[in-house]
Formats: sequence, C-alpha cells, structure tokens
Amino acid sequence: MSGRRSSGTGPRPDRTTARWVLLSGAAAAVALSALLRSLFPASRAADGPDRVRTDDGVELCTEVLGREDAPVTVVFAHGFASHAQEFRHQYEALGRRVRVVVFDQRGHGGSGWGSYRSATMDRLGQDLGEVIDQRTGEEPVVLVGHSMGGMAVISLAGQRPELFGRRITGVALLSTAAGHLPKMEMPDPMARYGVRTGLARAVAWSLWLLAPAIDRMAPFRRAGGRRWLQKQLFGDEELSPETISTVQDTWVRTRQSVVSAFYPAMVGYNRTDSLGVFRRVPTVVLTGDRDRTIPWERGEHLAETIGDSARFVRVPGAGHMVNLTHPRAVNDALAELLDRAETGTGPKHSS
Repeated sequence: MSGRRSSGTGPRPDRTTARWVLLSGAAAAVALSALLRSLFPASRAADGPDRVRTDDGVELCTEVLGREDAPVTVVFAHGFASHAQEFRHQYEALGRRVRVVVFDQRGHGGSGWGSYRSATMDRLGQDLGEVIDQRTGEEPVVLVGHSMGGMAVISLAGQRPELFGRRITGVALLSTAAGHLPKMEMPDPMARYGVRTGLARAVAWSLWLLAPAIDRMAPFRRAGGRRWLQKQLFGDEELSPETISTVQDTWVRTRQSVVSAFYPAMVGYNRTDSLGVFRRVPTVVLTGDRDRTIPWERGEHLAETIGDSARFVRVPGAGHMVNLTHPRAVNDALAELLDRAETGTGPKHSS
C-alpha cells in the first residue's frame, strides 16, 4: 500500500505560499493606509498672497512683519514638528529694528506637504532659498535657524554658497548640528547600524503607512506622550503651562506621516562640508546646556569648526526650545549679531 506518511501535524506551507502570505499582508497594509489617507488626505495648500510656491509645487505659508523700511531682513526657520510661532519672542523684540520673514516648513503649520521623498534636509535648504528669493526684496538678510531649521540653513550654505557674504550677512544657528546627530534615546551603535542597513528608513516607512491611524490615536495628547515630550525638549526646566501647551499643540498638529518621513533624513544628515561657508559672515551658535535632543557640546564643536567668525553662546539651564524658554538670552545674542552684520565688523569668537 503506497501513500504519504502523515506526521500528525498537518501539511506545511512551502516557501511560495509563505511569500504570497507576506505579499498579501503587505498589500492589505497598503490598502488600509490608502483608505485612511483618503479620509485624511495630505495637502499642498492653496495659493495665496502670503505663500511661496516651491519648484516642486508645494505652497509654504509665510508672513512679513516688522519695519518695511528696515535696512536688513531677518528670516526665521523653525524646528521639527513646530511652526513659525516658536519665534514669537524674537520677532516681537526685533520687529522695531528689522523686517522679519517667518514661514512654516513644508508639512508643518499652514504649509503644504508633498511626497515622502521630499522630506530631506537638502529640500528644506532649497525651500529656504526660495523664501529668500521671493520674500526678502533686495536688502541684506540675516538667517536664524532653530534645530531642523538650522540644518536647513547649513544645507543652503552647501547649495548656494554665493549668497553668503553677499545677500546673507549674518547667521544664527540655535540648538542645531551639522551632522552625526544623537538618535533620540537610541544607543549610537544601534542607530548607526539602523542607518547603514536601511533599517531606520524601513521602520519610518512602516510608521508612514500607519500614520493616519497613529494620528487618530493622538499620542502626544496622552500623559505618556506629554511626559516624553517635556523631558526631550525641556529637560528639568520649570515652565509655564502655556509654553508646554504651545509646543505640545504643534506636535499634535504635525501629522505622523511628516514625522516618520523626516526622521531618517535627520538621522542620516551630515553637511559638515558646508561649514566653511559661514567663515564669510558673522555667525552665532547658541545652545542650552541642558539640551537632551542635541547636547550643547555639539554646538560648541559646530562653532569651533566654523572658526573665528563664530561666537558660541551656552545658555545655563536651557533645554532644546531655548528660544521659547530663555528669550532674553536669545534676543540679546541676535541683537549683537545684527550689530556685527550691520556694521561689517570683523570676526568675533567667545563662549
């Protein structure tokens, strides 16, 4: 009598069946993501008089404030999961002296988004250049970038170095770095492995697929999310409920598709090759000495790499959102930078 022996465990699926199961699961995930995105679609934002249209069709929300007849324009570039209002203490203090241009980065605030592939620091540098071209007129420009906004400034320096020393006469880099960023709370060897093998991008892509569902969960409205956010951005600072609420609200409003798209871009970011451009203009590098997101040592290294044109300022007791929590220190540093930019004084370095 012939026939197959039974092991009592039932038939085992072959590799082809396993592949089809995986592909079917992936297809289901993509279909679910598409359905969720159709309910909560992304937008490029509508055209308007206060918008800058980028060369890839994204509309950036901008605002011009301060003196129309000012001899210099200050352009502010905000950080990750934030918006232009994070600089309100700065442009309120400087508005009587300068013309101010603020804008929301793509995917943030009132600006449009685009595609997953546009979430790069180089793209943000291009956006910043287009804001300068379209919104600043002919007068000299001073750039102020915080965190991710500082990375956009550094990227712009690599893309269009001819602007620095000609149109751009001063730069402030707040709570930022030129590369090799700390990977949140992940050990550096693990983070480097994730970038090298593509694991970080794969995880971010998975989060991007699930982003609409995560947005519905609103993790930063929950107690655990609020505690993580406060620890990461403010450390042990004693803050007003208004300040905490302002930052929490920007994180809640920033879609998870944007968060997951920009994360691998920041992890893999490295534009140290652009730093020599800042030797042409007065530069201030400012950081809080309790910054857990980008430690103050990174700012000091940034200033030392730039050289004599850079002044390093370390603000005691400040965390990552130093422009919100210690506005007087930041405003004083910016006023001194404007003095140097307007008078054309030589390089200055202090700590």
